[in-house]
Amino acid sequence: MLYLLKNHLTETPSIEKIEAPLAMIRSEDYGISTAAELLDLYLYTDNDAPLMPLLIQIRNEIIEDLDQINSVKEIYGLMYWLLGDNGIDNRGESLEETADRLGEMDIENDTDRYSDIIFHLKDAVERLYDLELALE
Repeated sequence: MLYLLKNHLTETPSIEKIEAPLAMIRSEDYGISTAAELLDLYLYTDNDAPLMPLLIQIRNEIIEDLDQINSVKEIYGLMYWLLGDNGIDNRGESLEETADRLGEMDIENDTDRYSDIIFHLKDAVERLYDLELALE
């Protein structure tokens, strides 16, 4: 899957999912086919840029299927971005410890405020474990 960010440097960027090869992309557009490409663009995009909501949309879609990610760095990058967007500091904890802490906070406050984030963190931990097993 290729995410095509049309007019990505303008005030009105848009996103389109395509199956076409990268050679068909116009110079004013930007193609994203991997989490690494997404993270690279994210690092150079201001939080208040018109492009940021589209990057977040792509991140959220990628996070829904972490099995497509084969890089430990990319998984951590996506998770830390997700945590940062939600005002959560991992305090030097592992992703699993952060998920546990957020779960305890939900229990203490009798809320489900962090349930989606906890799910994604635990999914990331499972994917990291799978990648570690594949390297052995």
